[in-house]
Amino acid sequence: MAENYKHMQLLLHAIEGINRTMELKSLLLKCMNSACQVMEAEASSLMLIDDVTGELHVSVPTGPIKDKIKGMSIPRDKGVAGHVLKTKEPFFSNTLKESDIFWGELSSDFKTKSIMCVPLLNSKKEAIGVIQVLNKMNGKEFSKEEIPVFETLAGHVALSIEKVKEVDDLKKQIKDKESKLKEVHQGLKSNLAAINALIQLEVPTIDDETSSFILKATGSRIEAISNAHHILYNQDEFEYLDLGLYLGRMTSTVSEIFEDEEKEISLLLDMDKIALKASIALTVGLIVNEVLVNMYRDAFILTSYGKITLAIKKDEQNCVVISISDDGTGLKSSLDGSEEDSLATVIIKTLAVKLDATLTQRQNDEGGTTFTILFYI
Repeated sequence: MAENYKHMQLLLHAIEGINRTMELKSLLLKCMNSACQVMEAEASSLMLIDDVTGELHVSVPTGPIKDKIKGMSIPRDKGVAGHVLKTKEPFFSNTLKESDIFWGELSSDFKTKSIMCVPLLNSKKEAIGVIQVLNKMNGKEFSKEEIPVFETLAGHVALSIEKVKEVDDLKKQIKDKESKLKEVHQGLKSNLAAINALIQLEVPTIDDETSSFILKATGSRIEAISNAHHILYNQDEFEYLDLGLYLGRMTSTVSEIFEDEEKEISLLLDMDKIALKASIALTVGLIVNEVLVNMYRDAFILTSYGKITLAIKKDEQNCVVISISDDGTGLKSSLDGSEEDSLATVIIKTLAVKLDATLTQRQNDEGGTTFTILFYI
């Protein structure tokens, strides 16, 4: 009883150490060192079934010849390991060379006197390999009473290996899905950019200013979505967007679309670094886009020079305030929803509901308009 209690204490200590290890190689080495300690053995080895060849692969040996036998393989139906793998039952012997199961030494530099070998069974009770200890130290012999202790350790080893492999499989699946998602983002970005390019080719052929504006506004909306997919494609994180990076790229596109050779309209940006979920950032971007395109159309009819300022700030209560101002004559429509006098007003009001945002529009004392979007994240 005292001996078994000692073994169980060593076993619990070994398992505690194993639980702290997640890398498979270091995990297996820790397992085998623990096996030697728990079973008071001279050497140990862990053999796993090779998924390609089907042979038993000496994955992690310990002991005096570990470097010589590491990486070696044996037929899965030979020797003690093959017998245990087939029967899924533990085996021990203190007179191994007298047994007809003995297949031979893996190295002439080591003589096996005694052995205990147990199968590694996964959660489906399938044998994935074996774990064995060799040569009981201090002239002692392996006993039947030690089998449950060794099986407990083997069970934990098998479970740990299985869990690590599951994590590896999940990582691979996630990587594959991320790769496919990147392709989706790239495809959408390219298709949307192509559609906008076709739209902008039609703009010079239209003499009517209202129709021309509608085409340009439609193109800018398409590009607002395209820019979001472009950023998502070029980053590892797909759930969040840097709002400043996104709006900076988007406003640059709007400036290009509404560029007028006879006017010099500058765009000034003052933006905090704010990470938003992609869906929220896209909604914000579409609102900002509507305000900008209407400012480009309305605010600088009477002047050849002007500026639009876009500021984005976030306080400690996670309140985001976005202000868009012009120094021209301001917006003609009430885009804050106080009057539904344009398509842009309807679009902005609908998108603001998704953000639970507060919209305000006011005339500046020095001229122009300031449009404000306020919401919490």
